[in-house]
Amino acid sequence: MDATPKMNFRDRLARGLGIPVRIPMDGRRGHDLRARIDGRVLHVRSERTEFVLTPEALGSAFLLPAMAVGRRLSGTAIDPVWRANSLRIQDQARAWWGWQTGALRFNPGPSGRPGDGVGLAFSLGVDSFYSCFFAEPSPDLLILAGGFDIPLARRDVLSAMCDSVAEVARATGRDWTMIETDLRAHRLFRKLPWDFSHGGAVAFLGHVLQERIGTLLISSSYDNDHLGPYGSHPDLDPLWSSSRLNVLHIGHEVTRLGKLRRLVNHPQARSLIQRHLRVCWENPSTGGNCGYCHKCVMTRIGLHREAPGFHLDTMPEDVPLVEAIEALPPLMHELSLNFRREMLGGQDDRVDAALRDLIGRSEEAMAQ
Repeated sequence: MDATPKMNFRDRLARGLGIPVRIPMDGRRGHDLRARIDGRVLHVRSERTEFVLTPEALGSAFLLPAMAVGRRLSGTAIDPVWRANSLRIQDQARAWWGWQTGALRFNPGPSGRPGDGVGLAFSLGVDSFYSCFFAEPSPDLLILAGGFDIPLARRDVLSAMCDSVAEVARATGRDWTMIETDLRAHRLFRKLPWDFSHGGAVAFLGHVLQERIGTLLISSSYDNDHLGPYGSHPDLDPLWSSSRLNVLHIGHEVTRLGKLRRLVNHPQARSLIQRHLRVCWENPSTGGNCGYCHKCVMTRIGLHREAPGFHLDTMPEDVPLVEAIEALPPLMHELSLNFRREMLGGQDDRVDAALRDLIGRSEEAMAQ
């Protein structure tokens, strides 16, 4: 994926004049807060949980977008562990994507200690469901983000997702919350594709909840054999930590098929994913998934291989699986294509042939 940011005249002027992105020394607590970042207001709210807008939360959200357009972050003071880690994040981003920017301008702020709570960024997808059941340490708070995969305007879908997260929390003896934010709509944050910026955005959730949790779990998107430059990565996610919050990247030792296999063979997990699994962000609905986008079809293939005859209540199957594969457009991202290669070798020859054709079409398109 192209790592070139979307820059306009204002961005080039700010970079040329060396104007930093200022991070306020906020620290306000509440259920509905706003902060002005680079001339635009960021809105964050949560009905269930009081949170705090810390410089580390705002810095995590905006470090990579600012770096991509050649600007540095500045502020009064910031956690010394977060500041040291952010320099390593910048080094990693330079190595992966070639972005260049100057050092951060912050004085070291006071240190703290992480609390005992463990939060899990919980989207109701395969990776986060796997972490819900098998992560160590085990989470005690499930955190749903409103405004990330699902826009805030889709209140119907977010309400249905809250119902699902609440049921999973009750069934597994955990607490849950939703943090709603218009971060993805912020002018500066939009400079980068979500594939590059989402790890910092998820870390933002943990930092605003640092008085409730001391550890944030971010579920892997890719396993160890399919890693590459990406916004969430085992080498990157822990660097969003501060002295008050440990950020852990988990699950990368297991393939996506391995996660599905273990979930469908766990009696409680099998029942919960059947009623609540959501992987679709292109065409979400109150009922769950569309059944025909790339993520939906990939999940259908995985379940077809690992649990023949098992059907999700949230996954329409009006379009037969082979036809759904054949109708998919070519993939244009190598890491995503690796997932499809991993799915090859199943018992259904027709599904395997359709998948091979998709991989071939994608390789051709990427080579052009």
